[in-house]
Amino acid sequence: MRRMLIVDDRADNRYLLRALLQGHGFTVDEADNGRTALALARARRPELVISDLLMPAMDGYALLREWKADPALASIPFIVYTATYTEPRDEKLALDLGADAFIVKPAEPAAFM
Repeated sequence: MRRMLIVDDRADNRYLLRALLQGHGFTVDEADNGRTALALARARRPELVISDLLMPAMDGYALLREWKADPALASIPFIVYTATYTEPRDEKLALDLGADAFIVKPAEPAAFM
């Protein structure tokens, strides 16, 4: 089974992504911040993580740093999906930290997939 992890502090954003991914046959876990996401990923290793950047407790940049520093998670692709930090410098920072893709919200479902 293909397991994805969605990390976003907004329930409506998680709902939309969950519906899209489940419609394509994925099993979806959800977290509302980076700390929760790390705990979930360590308990049930996903095949991919899709994370917002602006979140409480642990933001997406901090999550990305921790993710790529953890040998058990580092090889799992990390996609940044953000509506807040969308400037070229924000994308460069995410990619420099190890993000595998940088997508600006909202993306059309077909283009996102």
